[in-house]
Amino acid sequence: MSSVGVGSSRPQARSPIVYALFGAVACLAIVAMAFLVFWPRGGPAVGGSSGAPPGGGFGFGPSPVEVVTAVEMIAAEPVELLGSVAPAREAIVASEVEGVVSAVLVDEGDRVAQGSVLVRLRTTTMELDLAAARASRAEAEARLVRFESEVARLTDLRERGAISEREYEQGIADRDAQTQAVVRFESEAARLEELIARAEILAPFDGLIAAVHAEVGEWTARGGDVATLVDLSRVEVTVAVPERYVAQAEAARVQGIVLDVVFDALPGRSYPGSIRAVLPQANAQTRTFPVIVSVDNPSGAIRGGMFARIQAQIGTPGPTVLIPKDALVLRSGRTFVFRVVEPASAGDGAAPPTVQEIEVEIGAGYGAWQVIVGGIRIGDIVVVRGNESLRPGAAVAVVGEFAMDPPPTPSAGIPSVERAKSDSR
Repeated sequence: MSSVGVGSSRPQARSPIVYALFGAVACLAIVAMAFLVFWPRGGPAVGGSSGAPPGGGFGFGPSPVEVVTAVEMIAAEPVELLGSVAPAREAIVASEVEGVVSAVLVDEGDRVAQGSVLVRLRTTTMELDLAAARASRAEAEARLVRFESEVARLTDLRERGAISEREYEQGIADRDAQTQAVVRFESEAARLEELIARAEILAPFDGLIAAVHAEVGEWTARGGDVATLVDLSRVEVTVAVPERYVAQAEAARVQGIVLDVVFDALPGRSYPGSIRAVLPQANAQTRTFPVIVSVDNPSGAIRGGMFARIQAQIGTPGPTVLIPKDALVLRSGRTFVFRVVEPASAGDGAAPPTVQEIEVEIGAGYGAWQVIVGGIRIGDIVVVRGNESLRPGAAVAVVGEFAMDPPPTPSAGIPSVERAKSDSR
């Protein structure tokens, strides 16, 4: 028997104390590195004798921020109306006669001119009936010639007293009956000719084929749909206008004010439009009135069903305060901005600027700019970049002015109903 454990090459297990020592050394190293990184640099302490930075923290120093100055814009109350596009003219073209479809000459998306053939029906039976009607008419006309000759002969005999009055009147009646037969066959032939002509279903106006409802071989009843045709040379945008703006909308319609219409599907471009009608009946649930705005669309870029936005100004223009939308901070259901407050004293040893939290109400938006109601005045400096983790009273270091496009001038670009009314007086 061999002795267990004698001459064994298996390493002996280390003591748990060794592992504990290794862990303690690692923790001390991490603490030392954190101490070196986060220890505040030189300079006076801000926010009290305790040396803690205002707004809390571990002594990172002033937070770098970019700022923008609040500006003024003269504008009336902006209103954005949302709507959808519909063609100015749309027709579901129907067949005036019944029959089997023999040819469909258009497809969805085709552009057609007024009078173009869309669908053709089979006319074989009607053509045979027409040939029979024409033959009957010819036969009736030939008989009528014979009856006319007979009446002339009877008239001569009557004048000579060779026949009775009854025989003469019978000849006249036979001629008149044959005349009516000719008229009847002529009408039947004309009716069949009209049905054959109507077997070619034509486009009632210039436009685009939106849908085709017929297929070759199908039976189409009289009044059956064969195609949907839309005219997009002019479109109509229907928007829901709140009842408090209905009077201004009617005034804009009467004065012919041109509105700017933009479409989400066609960015970077606006189209002029004018109010065609203000419908008299409001929606009972929303208390809004449908207003139809007409927009010329010669290029056909605007399509039916697109989402449209219309902007206008209501009331008298006045000064408003604008700040960048990026300056707004939404936290815990509140909307506020951080305004930069300069220290009371200036100099090399002065404390850095701090921020003040200002709760605001937001108004209309103009691109990257936002109308602010209350709290912020024209000329105030607000934080745009670096405001996500700020707290009230925190020290900041302004590293520069945030670069952005200047605010728009809606007083010049967006029509104001009130201003147009005053100009027209």
